[in-house]
Amino acid sequence: MNDPAQNTRDFAGAIARGDSLAASSSYTSDALLQPPNAVAVAGRDAIAAFWRAGLDSGVRDIELTPSSERVHEGFAFELGVYVMRIETPEADSVVDRGRYLLVHERQADGSWLYAVEMLSPDLSAEVPT
Repeated sequence: MNDPAQNTRDFAGAIARGDSLAASSSYTSDALLQPPNAVAVAGRDAIAAFWRAGLDSGVRDIELTPSSERVHEGFAFELGVYVMRIETPEADSVVDRGRYLLVHERQADGSWLYAVEMLSPDLSAEVPT
């Protein structure tokens, strides 16, 4: 059984391994993911496809650092900052930084999964020197 923080670590580890299916297992079956400047992605299968497309386009890892966490009976809310590293053969590496909101939902077995995720990038991505 996990807790919200472990679920977030498991998600980040799956992204670092390039495993979109393992990353999507951090979400409920009916989860919603709101990426920036795009329509919401609904459901675990669509979220797996979203992260597969991100990994295929160069996402190499993501760090999620919570700044505020609150746990209520069946839900936990997490606000924080993210750092995502993107590498492509055609361009320099990019570091995307921004803020995130996660709503974790306690499952019947006591584990926690993402029910809602929202990403809000900073104004510009950095190209490392």
